[in-house]
Amino acid sequence: MATLAELGDERTADVGDVLYQVGDRRYPFIAIVDGEVAILDAAGQEILRHGPSGFLGELNLLSGQTVFLTAVVTRPLRYIAVDRDVLRPLLFQDGPLGDLVLTTFIARREALQRIEGVGVEIVGPHSSEATMRMIDFARANRLPLAWRDPAHDEAAAAIVSGLDPSELPVVRLPGGGELHGPSTGQVSRALGIGLELKPREEVDLLVVGAGPAGLGAAVYGASEGLDTLVVESSALGGQAGASRRIENYLGFPAGISGSELTSRAVIQARKFNARTATTS
Repeated sequence: MATLAELGDERTADVGDVLYQVGDRRYPFIAIVDGEVAILDAAGQEILRHGPSGFLGELNLLSGQTVFLTAVVTRPLRYIAVDRDVLRPLLFQDGPLGDLVLTTFIARREALQRIEGVGVEIVGPHSSEATMRMIDFARANRLPLAWRDPAHDEAAAAIVSGLDPSELPVVRLPGGGELHGPSTGQVSRALGIGLELKPREEVDLLVVGAGPAGLGAAVYGASEGLDTLVVESSALGGQAGASRRIENYLGFPAGISGSELTSRAVIQARKFNARTATTS
C-alpha cells in the first residue's frame, strides 16, 4: 500500500458512487484504504465485496479490454488510484507485488468465466459455423461469455428472427452495442483487445503469431526500443494458452498453467509498448 501511495493519488468516494461500470475502457487500479465496494454484474446482481487492503480489477485492467463488471461504493471510501500505465511496469519491478496482483487477476478472470451473465453474449445456432467459430475465439481468448442457442431459447430466437445467415451470430458487447455477423477481428477491436490496422503500417519489428515464441520475440524487441507489432489470427498466447499445465517451459521448474504463462507474457509485451492486432 505504501508503494502504491507513492505512485498514485489518494481519493475519496461516497456511498452509491460508481467507480467504473460495464463497458468502460479506462479506469485506474484501485487499492482500498478504508471503506467497501460492491462488484456487480451487468444486471446489477452483486458478486462480492472488497474492503480495506483489497484491490479492484482483473486482467482487462492490463490488457486494455473493456471492463465486464461494475464497482459501486457501499461504505464511505478512501482509496489509492494508480494509472494503469504506471501499474504495468511496477508489477515487473516489484516482484512480490507483481506476483500477488497478477495471480489474483488471472484467478478472477477464470472465476468470471464460470459466472452466467458476465461478458460477451453470443446469439446463434449450433448449426452456424460462424457462431461456433466465434465461441471458439471467445474461449481461446479466455473471455467471459454466454452462448444463447435460438433452438433452445425463445428470447434468443426472437433476437435472430428474420436475420440472414450472414448476419449470424449476433454478438452483444458489455455495456451495450450489438454486432451482426462480425469477424473475430471486429469483436476483438470492439472489446479493446487488438488495434485496427491502417492500410499501411511501418514498424521496426513485425511478429507474426502470438504464441510464447512470438510474445518472447515481441518482449525482446520492444524492450530494446523497437516499434513492435504482433499480428495474431486467433488468440493471444496461441495453443499454449489452452494447456492446463506446462512443465517444460524454461524458468518454471514447478510448472505453470498455460493461461497464467500467456497472460503474463501478453502483459510483459504490453509493458514495453508492443502492439497487438488481428488480421481479420
